[in-house]
Amino acid sequence: MEVILLWLFLILGLVLLCISFKKPHLKDWLLCYLTAAYFAAFLGELVVYYQMLSYPVRLFPLFQSSVLYEHLLLPLVCIYYYQSSYNKGILTCLLKALLYSSVLAAFEILLEKNTDLIHYISWYWYYSLTSLFLFLLLVRSLMWLMDDITGKRENSSGS
Repeated sequence: MEVILLWLFLILGLVLLCISFKKPHLKDWLLCYLTAAYFAAFLGELVVYYQMLSYPVRLFPLFQSSVLYEHLLLPLVCIYYYQSSYNKGILTCLLKALLYSSVLAAFEILLEKNTDLIHYISWYWYYSLTSLFLFLLLVRSLMWLMDDITGKRENSSGS
């Protein structure tokens, strides 16, 4: 059952990734994806290394962490969050980050209670909620900073 779920998540993730890259601003979406994947992989390895949670059933058993989640699904959610908060105010970005992280945390709780895909050791649902919220804001802030730097370079080169 769990392996079938992982394959469904992989297929769904790849389809949604293709759809998300078809929208304008491909460079921004790709940069957001790669930034999120980089940080998610690093943080995911730390959480598993310090035995806060485990992934008993994995699509890629060579790794202790969830490669599918850290390299595809969470960065994909970051793209959709970034797209939905693109050119929006701070309050809207905060509320959308809370909404996205709440849905992800609720889904993670369901998976933890009903499958062997994730197992909390010294981890609690509110850690997931808080860390996902902060993660989305971190990636969004980095993207804002990169946009700001790029915009300043473009404006200063025309002078």
